[in-house]
Amino acid sequence: MTDIIFISATGTDIGKTYVTCLLLKQLREKGYKVRALKPVISGFDDSALDTADSGQLLAAMGIPITLDNIKKISPWRFKEPLPPHLAAERSGRPLNLDEIVDFCQAELAQAEDKPDFLLIEGAGGIMVPLNTETTLLDLMNRLNCSCLMVSGSYLGTLSHTLTALSCLEQRKIPVKGVVLCQSIQSYTDFTDVFEDFVKFIPHTPLKKLARDDQSNLLALLLD
Repeated sequence: MTDIIFISATGTDIGKTYVTCLLLKQLREKGYKVRALKPVISGFDDSALDTADSGQLLAAMGIPITLDNIKKISPWRFKEPLPPHLAAERSGRPLNLDEIVDFCQAELAQAEDKPDFLLIEGAGGIMVPLNTETTLLDLMNRLNCSCLMVSGSYLGTLSHTLTALSCLEQRKIPVKGVVLCQSIQSYTDFTDVFEDFVKFIPHTPLKKLARDDQSNLLALLLD
């Protein structure tokens, strides 16, 4: 049975893509079959496929970075770097929760060789709206998946992380753990930030990733 894990975060530009790519590489190195999707992406530039989040996911899966392949993992692509619901509305392609759920589930139904893990990378933070009625939290709930949270070391991260974890708990969405990624500007020494997190979420599995760190994260998924 495929383990579906939603990679979410406390906000945008926190490190979701970096963490997802790192997990893809580490799982593949251990012999696991793994796939990744990023259903919704805004700020997408089809002239810079290699640097796009979706392109990086393809590279980590060992799949050629082409527009056709990107379309297979990211069908809802929007050029404007706006919140997805606004980018979708302005493009004339409003987002529909049912359609996104069907797309994610079809990835498993159609796969000839079912993956051990399906990683689904969100867009922005945990409650980014898909439209005026639904958010990414609703998507997680419908997919019956677990969540891996990515947090930064910026000022305010503790509040954002505790709020996100509280939302997940209220919706009864299992949390695999939290990955603390070092922000460009940490509010204090990164090690001190990590030790602070340990105090506030002592019962949540926690890993830290310094800038460009390649530390093993598999314990979060396999334990």
